[in-house]
Order: sequence, then C-alpha cells, then structure tokens
Amino acid sequence: MGRQRKLMAAIVGVVVLVTVLVVSTATADTGPGRGQSGSGGPRPGVTLSAAGAPAASGATTPGDRPVTCSHRTGCRGGTTSASTTRHPGGGSSTGSPDGTHGSSGSTAPPTTGGSSGTGSSGTGGAGTATTTQPVDTTTTASTGAAGASGTGHTWWHPATVLAWQWELDHPLDLGSASDMGTGVSTYLGAPAPDPTVYDIDGFDNTAATVSALHARGDHVICYIEVGAAENYRSDYDEFPAADLGSVVSGYSAERYLDIKDPTVVSIIEARIAMCASKGFDAIEPDIDDSYTDSTGFSISEAQNLQYDTTLAAYAHGLGLAWGLKNGDDPGFAAAMEPVADFALDEQCHQYDTCSSFDSFAAAGKAVLEVEYSLSPSQFCPAANAADEDAMAMNVALSGGRQPCR
Repeated sequence: MGRQRKLMAAIVGVVVLVTVLVVSTATADTGPGRGQSGSGGPRPGVTLSAAGAPAASGATTPGDRPVTCSHRTGCRGGTTSASTTRHPGGGSSTGSPDGTHGSSGSTAPPTTGGSSGTGSSGTGGAGTATTTQPVDTTTTASTGAAGASGTGHTWWHPATVLAWQWELDHPLDLGSASDMGTGVSTYLGAPAPDPTVYDIDGFDNTAATVSALHARGDHVICYIEVGAAENYRSDYDEFPAADLGSVVSGYSAERYLDIKDPTVVSIIEARIAMCASKGFDAIEPDIDDSYTDSTGFSISEAQNLQYDTTLAAYAHGLGLAWGLKNGDDPGFAAAMEPVADFALDEQCHQYDTCSSFDSFAAAGKAVLEVEYSLSPSQFCPAANAADEDAMAMNVALSGGRQPCR
C-alpha cells in the first residue's frame, strides 16, 4: 500500500469521473482483477486509464498515468509525479505442480551460517546471463540498531539473496503450487529455486500453517496493517473512535489511525504479539508511512519515524524481524534503515525510486521488490544488478510469481 496511496485528494474528481464512465459503459466485466473479494482480505485490483478504459500494462508516461484501484492501495492516478504515486497493473505466471513438502514438524526454522551465493545479473536484450542462485542464509542479531531492542534478544535477519513468495489474497494453501510459488522459471527461462521465505497475512493464517512452513525449513513474514484499521479484523472495536480517521481511499472498510495515540500503539503491538504467538519470524508493516497521506490527523514524518521505531523495538523484543514497507522517500527510508531488517517495495523500477533503498543494500540487508505492470525483461536486469530479490506478480497477490533470478 504505502506510497501508492498518495495524492488521492488531488485526483478525487478524476476517480469519480472514471467510476461514472465505467458504470455507464461496462456491460459484463467480471474477469480477473475486477471488484473486491468477498472475504474482506486483500482485494484484487483494477487498472483504468484516466479516460476510464482498461489501461495497458507497462510503463506509463507522466501525462497519461492510469487511475488504479488495487491491492491495499486505494485509487490513484492522474498527472502526478512518478516519485509519489504508484499504479499497479497486473499479471504473473503461475507455477506448475511439482509436489509440495510435508506439513508437520518443528515450530522453529533452522538458522544457518555461511554466505549467500554470488553471480552476475542478467543483461538486457538477447544473449545469455548468469543468475545468482538465492540462498536463504540467515543470521541472528543480539542487539538492535539505534531505537531497536537492546541486548538479550535475537531475531532473524533475511539474507540478501533469497527466494520468496508473497500471497495475501487468501489463507495460504500448502498444497497449491501456485500459492506456494513452486515449479516456476526465472524471466530467462531457467528453473527458479523454490521459495524459502513466505510473506502471508497474519490474521488469516494459522499457527499450524506457520509451523508447516517451518518444517520445510522456511521462514515466514507476518503481514499486518499498522497505519490503518480494517473493520473486518477481530481487534477493530478496540480502537477508540477518536483514533479512526479518514477512510483509506478505495477501501470503505479501512480507516487511518492516529498513530500518535499510545492506545493505538498498544493495539498494534498486540497485533505484533499475535504474529509472535503464531510463530512468525518477521513483520511486514503495511501503511507504515501514513504521514504522506490525508489521514484526517496531523502526522509529521518525525512522528511517523518515532512510531515505526517504537513498533520495531517491540517486535525485536519478541524475536521478530522488522521490515520497511514501501516508504520510498529517500530520507524516510534512510532513517528507517538502522531499525529495519529488510525492505519490501512495490514498483520502484516502474517509477524510478529504487535508489531510495541503496542504504539497505549498502548495509547488506535484503530488498524484496515486486512489479505489477512491467514485463520481467524491463526490470529484471537492473534488479539483478542491484542484488534485489525481485519478481513480477499479479496485483491481487493471489498466487504465482515470476522471479528475476
């Protein structure tokens, strides 16, 4: 979600016009990527041109950016700057069945030493390329960075090079090759390593699912929202009415939170504790940069940094790694790097913001990156050269993946 939600107030008129045009001209649009799922979880996306017609995939020009309603983004579009707005497209390949691992076993993943694999990235155009084979080499940290937890706590640090899967649309199906992201190829056609890291919804998935992934030797990231509250979550009624702000554009069931209130901090910490109780290894904190949005509250960047740092310290104290989700304003990302253990970003290649995460790469931290609209050949060479763990995925994050390496 993150940076994809910005500048909605400036284009709300465009969105209304698009809605009217779509309703009045559509006849039977029920294909993938339309509407919202009925489960209340992350929703499929729809991309429309500013004129109301389905937008073509691929990069857009500044003067003709699509209006998009997509997974955890709200509706975005219009003639905004590429550095401040995201417009998810769609499309990913699904894996062919290859037989998944068993589901029973220990509840803690192994921690391994050594160094990650090396290699040169693919290059654009015709010809061959050598891809780095992802190796989920992990370490633990006994002390946090500035603002993180102190001594006595350990948590997982994702390897710089890893194979991962991101599935938020529904509870993970351990028997589905598409959900598991197995049996797929890299963008150059070589067999891709099966994922060793899974990022899944913290509420929708059970401790048994996390344990089953651990039994495979995998690590598991817990997706939660930290900057907004969803009325279909079990803890929604715990948020004071005064702390519920503007509706997240495109999602009437979600409202921004006043992250300055200690009560909000306590409830979100309880979400983090839920992830720990289920055995997750890390947190993906969605909407962790709400200072960029029209939340209904006055939230400064400094206050947002303090909030995220407080939550990161709490997570570290429970033995959980903490990620930066989007947050690709260069100053914000650099300020969060000492606290966060990895970064997860959407569409930084399409909108030329990947350099915001240079501080993570320099610190030897994983940068997980996803593109929705670009074809793999348009971004994978650069992603591999930057040592990003990048993939093309469908915007609903409903299974399947096309990794760059």
